[in-house]
Amino acid sequence: MLRAANGQKAPGSALAMVLVVLAVLSLIAPDRALSSSDEAAYKYNNEGLELSKSGDYEGAIEAFKQARRYLPANDNVRKNLIIAYNNYGGYFINEGEFYRAIEQFEKAYYYDEAYPYTLYNLGQAYYLVQNMRKAEEYLERVYEIDPSIKGLKGLLEKVKKESGVEGGFSTNETLHFIMALSPGISIDASSYLRVNLEDAYGRVGMLLNHYPDKKTIVVLYSEKDYDSLLGGRAWWVLALYDGKMRIPTGKLKYTRDEVVRIIYHEYAHAVAHDIAGSGVPVWLQEGIATKAETFVTPKDKGELKRYLNSYGFIPLSRMPASFANIKDHNVVTLLYLESYLLVEYIILRGGYRGLHDILLELGKGEHIDMAIASVLGEDMPAFEKGWERYLRSEFGLNELKYIQ
Repeated sequence: MLRAANGQKAPGSALAMVLVVLAVLSLIAPDRALSSSDEAAYKYNNEGLELSKSGDYEGAIEAFKQARRYLPANDNVRKNLIIAYNNYGGYFINEGEFYRAIEQFEKAYYYDEAYPYTLYNLGQAYYLVQNMRKAEEYLERVYEIDPSIKGLKGLLEKVKKESGVEGGFSTNETLHFIMALSPGISIDASSYLRVNLEDAYGRVGMLLNHYPDKKTIVVLYSEKDYDSLLGGRAWWVLALYDGKMRIPTGKLKYTRDEVVRIIYHEYAHAVAHDIAGSGVPVWLQEGIATKAETFVTPKDKGELKRYLNSYGFIPLSRMPASFANIKDHNVVTLLYLESYLLVEYIILRGGYRGLHDILLELGKGEHIDMAIASVLGEDMPAFEKGWERYLRSEFGLNELKYIQ
């Protein structure tokens, strides 16, 4: 996890920020008077601590540098400087300036090549800019030093797996995206994808009333590389946003609209995550993402009705917490359909502003029940009953057949 002084989560990333406590400079032993150098070092160190608390990371770094000039051998001052650089890097991660973050982490690394959190931060930052080789290198090193760091083992396994597929990918940047391209993707296809990514930035931004400042990572796979990443699993296992959009471009040879729908779907996940973090229930995430697809291809109301009549209906109270482990394609399709219709109902009740405000409440840590009650003014049972009435009325259904 990327480390920051403020303990806040990076809004546009699936990586969490955690508090690192700055060490306090040890006091000089009381059996002798403080020298002028001791006093100056103590003064600058305390100044650095106060500046760090206020979020002035650049000022804190300068203060700790001054303290080191007076006490260059003091380990606490050195550690404070290392952590200040890490905190400043965390600030740049939050701002989406990944390369500037790497600069700060590298400066921390200069003062201690074995400080585990610096290595961890470097590993994650390089992962964010799609430099898989360096990400794996730093994470391997920190694992050798301290394998107990929370989340490290899982991240290292993830990086190793993705590195096997993405190690030879090239990268380039657009105004709002960092694109990693599988070898063999043509310039024509790359240009087409670039244009549609930027279109998605504008249209999904309108849907959710939010335009991320930071660049979003989008990994563009050939059909072979995407299948390798899936490893025999169903496609919806990769559907949940984890800090990177993953687009299988092999579908371009069949239908470009399908690829553009995937772009809008995945980018909607990224925007919702930027607003609310990881506290969004899966039905709301997938409902928003499926709603975004309608910018490309509107939903066929008759087809939706046929699906509800044919396969039945899953009550909101029985919606699974994850779609990833479901094997039946028809059930998964129904879950995505119902998620979309739930979002349509939220928009009917509260407008696009209501949808945005529910995400804001979730971003504050509210449970979905409380978020809906706060924005729409009704508890979850009443919301679910209203949604079922909407389904019967909208699709002319006398009754809703519950799926077995």
